[in-house]
Amino acid sequence: MHLDTLTFMVSNTLFTAFASLCLFGAWFQFNRVPALLWWAVAHGVNTVGLTLLIFGFAYHNPSLPALAGIPLTFAPALVWAGVQSFYGRRVPVAALVAGMCAFIAISLLPGDIDHRKWSVAVQFGVWTVYLLLAVASLWSNGEEKLPGRRALMVLLSVHAVIFIGGFYEQLTGTFDASAPPDLLTWFGIIHFESIFYAGGTAVVVTLMTRDRREQKILETAKTDSLTGAVNRQAFFEDAERLLERCRKDGSPYSMVMFDLDHFKNINDTRGHQACDRILASFANTVQTALRPNDLFGRYGGEEFLVVLPDASVETAYVVAERVRKAFAENHRFFNGSPLNATVSAGVASISTTSDMNEIVASVDRAMYAAKHNGRNRVECAINHDTV
Repeated sequence: MHLDTLTFMVSNTLFTAFASLCLFGAWFQFNRVPALLWWAVAHGVNTVGLTLLIFGFAYHNPSLPALAGIPLTFAPALVWAGVQSFYGRRVPVAALVAGMCAFIAISLLPGDIDHRKWSVAVQFGVWTVYLLLAVASLWSNGEEKLPGRRALMVLLSVHAVIFIGGFYEQLTGTFDASAPPDLLTWFGIIHFESIFYAGGTAVVVTLMTRDRREQKILETAKTDSLTGAVNRQAFFEDAERLLERCRKDGSPYSMVMFDLDHFKNINDTRGHQACDRILASFANTVQTALRPNDLFGRYGGEEFLVVLPDASVETAYVVAERVRKAFAENHRFFNGSPLNATVSAGVASISTTSDMNEIVASVDRAMYAAKHNGRNRVECAINHDTV
């Protein structure tokens, strides 16, 4: 049975062109995100190749399908580049043009070989390789929770499977590359499935870009711009979540409160800009000493809080002492003149019956004990509600 695959090829070309235009529009809307431009160009280049293919089949011109192979082998490389760009990875020029160069080389290869067969086989192989590379890149970036990532992986994987089928069909000699394929062959399915591929990838990539932007807006709203610590509200929301998790797991939960010593005097003598630099430097000192799952927040002014889930009070003390020593050592001078900036800290570990207010009160008392006992020291809370 031979269906009118040429109609599906035309539909595929129109859908791909429309997807390219939509992605160009999204590129402008989302402040020219490079990944959207890569994908827009990929669909645009694919449209050019499909158009040449259609005209070649329609007018029985064998040179046009051969020429179409150049943009058709460059398009999947641009798809892979779009995924790389989305995750901020470099796109090597050699890797970008390797597939297209392989196609041109096999097309111009001298000797008594079936150039049409092998050039089409290379074309399908190139699509398969770049699509699978794009899937691998998406897979390796699973730490960023974007809902569309899995959907894009499925679309790319299905497209790759279709091309693998076409590659096999070409190598076994069951396809005539000089005419539109039967719809029930792998080559025919490609032009039908590509309609969903073009529209689906354009939608998913745009949604992923939007979701990332919204996540960044939310993160910016939660983060103190000067120090990079989460703000007070966001800190206690996350701290409560970590507390519930530790309660369920039966694991320890410790907190540290830091307060920079004599900070008002530093502000009066050095100025606001110097204080900002010192605060930012202190935050960097703390973050260097923490684990990825620890929580660091700005409590207010020059006061900061750290939550250490799964850490005993002894471990929390060691962390606080490490921060205290590093900060004091690195801030003996400021702009060449003596400064001797220091920090005091209070440490507490919550019991199973305590709540967030109690542990904050405990670390607050411990921190003021450190202030009372001479500053530039770490004190542990010792009372009935800490362990």
